[in-house]
Amino acid sequence: MDLMSLPAPRKAGLILVACGALVSGCAAPSVPSGAGAHAQAVATLQRVNTRAHECWLKDSDFREYGLVPELDTTSTPRLLIVPRGKPQALPKAVIVSTGGGAQFYGPLSSSPLAGRINDDISRWAAGAAGC
Repeated sequence: MDLMSLPAPRKAGLILVACGALVSGCAAPSVPSGAGAHAQAVATLQRVNTRAHECWLKDSDFREYGLVPELDTTSTPRLLIVPRGKPQALPKAVIVSTGGGAQFYGPLSSSPLAGRINDDISRWAAGAAGC
């Protein structure tokens, strides 16, 4: 079938369909939503939790602190940094993930450890291993 032999309305329709396909191919990838985003946030914090246990809890800089993961919640998963041996105490920092990245807030965010905590959780959230 030759495009030139088609009636004008059919040509216009085919051109419109082709343009739509091209534009849809240029669309930005969608951000996971709902259960997919929550699962990604939980997986990210699981990585951070694993590395924090391996690295921070053996480090003298963190001797005063323990970790309490809150990953199995339907709301935002969190990792709490609390005084060691006091899991029910007010957190000194809260690490949260809303997807593939992680950030923290709380009293430790203005302490000398803030830079290290931020660097560590950013690396670990991105998939890096090691302390």
